[in-house]
Amino acid sequence: MPITLNRKKTLIAVAAVSAGAAAYALAGFYLLPKIALSKLPQIVKEQTGQTPQLQQIRLNPFSWVLELREFSLPAGDGQLLAGFEALRIDLAAWESIKLGGVVVDSIELSKLQLNIARRADGRFNFADLQPEQAEAEAVPAAPEADTGPLKLLIRHAAIVDGKLAWLDASTGQALAETLVPVNLMLQDISTQAGQAGNGKLTLGIESGGSIEWSGDFSLQPLASKGHLQLDAIGLDKVWQLFLQQLPIRIAAGRAGLQIDYDLTSADSGVAVLLHNGALALQQLAVVEKNSGKPLIDLPELAVDGIGVDVEGQTVNVAGLTSRNAAIQAWLQADGTVNYQALFGEDAAAATAGSTQTGAGAPAAAEPGKPWSVRLGELALHDYQIHFTDFSQAKPAEFKLSELNCKLQNFSSDLAGKVPLQFSTRLNQTGSLALNGDMLLQPFAADWDVQIKNLQLKPFQPYLDPFLKLELVDGDVNLIGKLHLAVAEPFQLTFNGDADVDNLLTRDQLKNKDFLKWSNLALDGIAVDLAAQDFKLAKVLLERPYVRFNIKKDGSTNIDEILVEPKAEPVKTAKPVKTAAKPAAAKAKAKADEPSISIGKIEMRNGKSDFADYSLILPFVAEMNGLNGEVRGFSSDQDAAATMALKGKVYDMALVGIKGKYQFQSGDSDIALNFTHMPLPLITPYMAEFAGYRIEKGQMALDLHYKIKRGQLEVQNKLFIDQLTLGDKVENPNAVSLPLHLAIALLKDADGKINLDFPITGSLEDPQFSVGALVRDVLVNLVKKVAMSPFKAIASLLSDDKDFSSVQFTPGSAELAKDQADKLGELSKALLSKPELTLEIKGIAYQNQDWPAMRFSALQDVLKKMKSGELRDQGQKIRHEYIQLSDDDYKRLLAKFFAEVFPQDFERSLLGKPRIKSNPDADFYTLARERLEGIFQPDPLKLNDLAVARANHIAQYVTESGGISRDRVYILATELNQDEAADGISAMLTLNAAP
Repeated sequence: MPITLNRKKTLIAVAAVSAGAAAYALAGFYLLPKIALSKLPQIVKEQTGQTPQLQQIRLNPFSWVLELREFSLPAGDGQLLAGFEALRIDLAAWESIKLGGVVVDSIELSKLQLNIARRADGRFNFADLQPEQAEAEAVPAAPEADTGPLKLLIRHAAIVDGKLAWLDASTGQALAETLVPVNLMLQDISTQAGQAGNGKLTLGIESGGSIEWSGDFSLQPLASKGHLQLDAIGLDKVWQLFLQQLPIRIAAGRAGLQIDYDLTSADSGVAVLLHNGALALQQLAVVEKNSGKPLIDLPELAVDGIGVDVEGQTVNVAGLTSRNAAIQAWLQADGTVNYQALFGEDAAAATAGSTQTGAGAPAAAEPGKPWSVRLGELALHDYQIHFTDFSQAKPAEFKLSELNCKLQNFSSDLAGKVPLQFSTRLNQTGSLALNGDMLLQPFAADWDVQIKNLQLKPFQPYLDPFLKLELVDGDVNLIGKLHLAVAEPFQLTFNGDADVDNLLTRDQLKNKDFLKWSNLALDGIAVDLAAQDFKLAKVLLERPYVRFNIKKDGSTNIDEILVEPKAEPVKTAKPVKTAAKPAAAKAKAKADEPSISIGKIEMRNGKSDFADYSLILPFVAEMNGLNGEVRGFSSDQDAAATMALKGKVYDMALVGIKGKYQFQSGDSDIALNFTHMPLPLITPYMAEFAGYRIEKGQMALDLHYKIKRGQLEVQNKLFIDQLTLGDKVENPNAVSLPLHLAIALLKDADGKINLDFPITGSLEDPQFSVGALVRDVLVNLVKKVAMSPFKAIASLLSDDKDFSSVQFTPGSAELAKDQADKLGELSKALLSKPELTLEIKGIAYQNQDWPAMRFSALQDVLKKMKSGELRDQGQKIRHEYIQLSDDDYKRLLAKFFAEVFPQDFERSLLGKPRIKSNPDADFYTLARERLEGIFQPDPLKLNDLAVARANHIAQYVTESGGISRDRVYILATELNQDEAADGISAMLTLNAAP
């Protein structure tokens, strides 16, 4: 009996335990998930105002594993805001009891998807998440005792194959980016002190690139140490998403960054240290946002050794290196640089926007500790800068290439010396180099400066406002030591040497050489700008040339090339009586005048064209072999320079110049002496003056110029020996004078003529003149030259070809070899005749050119058909840019033939196109011939052919022949409908330069 009773008790206990387990399993596996699945969406809706979707909830009450599947939460517009495929939580229940907290073996979120959007009105889609009704005012709960942080341990947490999408429509355009896949793995997340975990995050960027993080971390205390890496980030996409407010656009470029970090808790918050950082930019292209003009093309930039101490506010960079960048910059007409204008306007707009946010002026920010930035070395290699100055009437262009710059030991506190090495080429030929140290605050520099072969011609626009003088050639060389210092007054000193080689300038009015030399050497330059002291030990001029003319009215050719300054608007005002300047002010003004001195100016083998039309007889002479020197050039009040020069006229007559000149007052006393001048050499000028040739004679001339207080006195002594006039020259503009009688009266017994006559007057009197004894006339071009220009230069050409035309083949603008050779010969002749211009008339011959051009017209139609097909497919490509494949050509040719000749088109059983009237013929050959026949002559295409022929000729003579472009003129084209009797040709003519 007792045994039976015990069995019953055992069975009842087993049954009770089984029933309890069954009830527990039923509640865990079925009832709780079902209740949660029905209640959880409603709870979420009450809290967010949106109805979520949840497909399934699973719970294993024995292993404590909870799983939610297929969850999605929409935004207010019905679009998906957030969702996931599965959320699995594995709770370690018994370990949680032992810990007295929460222990989770793993949390894994699969295929998380977040869609963040900023709508056109600027609101975010997650702003739609609002509770359905305001919650009742909560009753303040009694404060609980501080039990310390929750004990939490998560052994493994992961987000697998996540996706984060961003869409921004607030700018008027849909800007999107997606991070996919998003994978996050964290190990050993614990709130217990001294326990550390680790993790790894990888983000793929749909537009290109990736982001990776790996490291260790702890929550108590808060700390982390790890590595962050960004690879191949598309900078154009970054600009589109975040930087469109800038006035520039990043058109292309990739960025990479890798850096180690240490994050620790500190009394002031969180201390962050970054170290071992490296940044790389590749193929960066920056353009203006509005115009699309290129600004910066940066193939490569690397920053190494980056270290940042956020708490200490220090940044250290070991080196910044960049190569092969191309930078476009220009000075605008208003005097501002394009970058200054771009970012100045942007900053001004930002400032204006900030000031409008408050009623008054914004409060000044409290000054804080400045950041300290140090850069070990900046190295730029092979940079190019293209700079255009639009502030001049004619824009000036400069190209800096092979630019290399190395700067070391830069610090944001601007203390200490900064070594600098800089070198570049200017406009391919010149070079500039700086080497030395500088201080940044206050700025001071001591540099070795070297300039080589700096061409002067690109600086022509800066000369034009002052002189009507063309800089044809010339280059500058300089070497020395330069010191600069920002002080009051500004400090600038230079000591060194310089020279200007091969200078050539041309008078723009008469297109004649004005001033030139082979070399101008400036030795012993000593400049002190603050002291206004300018010294030169020696100036050496080798083979100088100057053209100097005194006109009938006493003015000179120098006066002609001076550009009159624009008149300032006259302002009328009531006269104000001013007191006389005190003596002290006059003394100061005198002290501020610069001091200039040149020890010696030496000339070797000089040359000059001299003409004086103020004499009774015009005198014109070419002087050469000029040698001499000027000493004592100084700005001192009492100093006067002495000069002594000797030379030759026409390599036969001798010329001497002696005298002195006072630069302060302009007073001078100069004597010019000419002897043994062969008068037949000046026959062209005598013929223009009097209408006679000079058969025989010599002349001597003594000119003594004196200027004192603006008064000119000239003593002229003229000696002529054995003057014999030659034949009469037919010249209706010649002066009508009885020269034979005058010569007979003036000759002495030995056949000599002596004249002595003075000229006086005031240089300040614009009416000063010796009278109108000679009319200034020019020689008309010889009729033979004007009528037959190519025959006039026949001696410069190798044979008797017809150089007045260039032959072409039908329908072509390409130059044949024999025609190119003929143009080459003509170019050589024109190079020796710079006063001539070439005029080109392009001609097209309809009857001969059009048959050769019809296939091109047919191709245009087929390309337009192809362009239309692409447009129907959503692609927009102009037909001019389409290249037809052979299959496209045949297909479209058949299609076009069927449209034009539908009655004569058919296809074979195999689908091949055929011409009904001639099915055995090659379809494509015959179809092309018949289709070409429908195209009538196109005047526009024929005109383009004529233009192309003229352009090819012009291009050949300028690029291959070396003829300046300003000497080549293209005339209006001609369309000829008649047959070309002498072959298809373009016509050439010669004319005088304007």
